Amino acid sequence: MTPTVEIIWENFASQLRNFIRARVRDHAAAEDILQEVFVKIHRKLPTLRAGERVEAWVWRITRNAISDHFRRTRPSEPLPTELREAAEENVELPDLSRCVRRFVGELSPPYREALVLTEWQGLTQGQVAKQLGVSLSGAKSRVQRARVQLKELLLECCRFELDRRGNVLDMQPRRKKCAADC
Repeated sequence: MTPTVEIIWENFASQLRNFIRARVRDHAAAEDILQEVFVKIHRKLPTLRAGERVEAWVWRITRNAISDHFRRTRPSEPLPTELREAAEENVELPDLSRCVRRFVGELSPPYREALVLTEWQGLTQGQVAKQLGVSLSGAKSRVQRARVQLKELLLECCRFELDRRGNVLDMQPRRKKCAADC
């Protein structure tokens, strides 16, 4: 059974609002983005594939809406080459604890780059494939492998308590070294 827009609003609106506000400092713009997200959800809900996780779908729409907002508001003039290269080398990972940032940094460069582009910069895997000059299946493999490697690194270091939706409720370091890093 496909949920209604009302049910999605009740379950996600508050979390989405906080997520958007953490990335877009202008509260009015954040509210506009939230409304855009729910307009897209309303329009695209009939196209939701059976078996697709509604939660992941909603978050993907939200990340894309935030990316669209920044694309609309930023200047269209490209960065000079030296600035673009420096920006690519020092990818900023917003809203990550030191410990997750460290683990993402431990991934090999192709996997790290694919993960950052999809999860934190909101690109689709197709866009990542074009940007990295690899096939779509190659980009998907990189993202999947990066997720698996990141999960393994996190589970080696920490014990997690999750809620029924898979959200982290609590974390306990497994080793003293991890406690010092996190």
